[in-house]
Amino acid sequence: MSAQTVQQGRQARSRVAHFRLDVAEWTVLRRALLSRVPAAVTPVGFAPEAFGLDPDEPLTADERARAWASLQLRGLATHTPRRDDVTALTPSCVLGMLMLLESDVRVDVSSWSGDVVVNESVAWSAGRTAALARRRRRVRTPGGGTVLEQEPVVEVSLSAAGGLLAQVMHALPHHVGGPPADRSPVRVGWPESAAIAQALRLGREDVALHLSGLPASALSVLGAVSTELTGGACVSAARRHDDGALAFHGVWLWTEADVVELVDATTHGVTLRRTDLLRVRNGLLTALTGLLHAEEVL
Repeated sequence: MSAQTVQQGRQARSRVAHFRLDVAEWTVLRRALLSRVPAAVTPVGFAPEAFGLDPDEPLTADERARAWASLQLRGLATHTPRRDDVTALTPSCVLGMLMLLESDVRVDVSSWSGDVVVNESVAWSAGRTAALARRRRRVRTPGGGTVLEQEPVVEVSLSAAGGLLAQVMHALPHHVGGPPADRSPVRVGWPESAAIAQALRLGREDVALHLSGLPASALSVLGAVSTELTGGACVSAARRHDDGALAFHGVWLWTEADVVELVDATTHGVTLRRTDLLRVRNGLLTALTGLLHAEEVL
């Protein structure tokens, strides 16, 4: 794969490939993968309509031809097919990318930090991981509203040696803050909790935007050092054969000095608990090792 950056990990087999696809390249690649598994669905937030494209005819003939030609230059495709088909992809590309449709475990991350919103989906199967990520930026309109302006890029990461936890942590806000002095949970009720509770139940990919409506008064009750939100994250994990039921779901908010965990959200309120990034990582580690082998999580 000529356009990939391959890094050597702590083991000889620990090969990680990173590359970036534009929206047209990702669109034809996605349709080719779905030709192998027609009943499958790609992660939420990565379908053509998520990029403002027509779901049935997302590209013109010229755009499609250019996308396949670019995949060939990258070493991901062998030729331009008459129809978007998996037989046009290289074997290594198919091996890595099909995990996104047929993974044993999938972890979805929705986060925001400052003005940047990140959606990432990480698939794990047989000790390998494949991840998709896209970023959007919140910008103000002349009328004073806020819209999401998306980067026309899908970031792909393929690993032959696990690394699931590191991939998930990479999508979270990186501000650490200090260790919390008091982790006593506080139950807070406010009107916006109904919207947050609904977003959590549905695993909405835009849940981070709902969480940004948390009022400063809630954090003041909790005793947070700072009440201005700087980021948030929602992490969901599900097994392939559990009928879509979530095996894990976690939600956190970041301020300049604290990380706050949200638990037990209902239509009447939510429980808040101060924590820190290390405890967030340890909680994710515990949850993920319950889904797969510990050495493949790290």
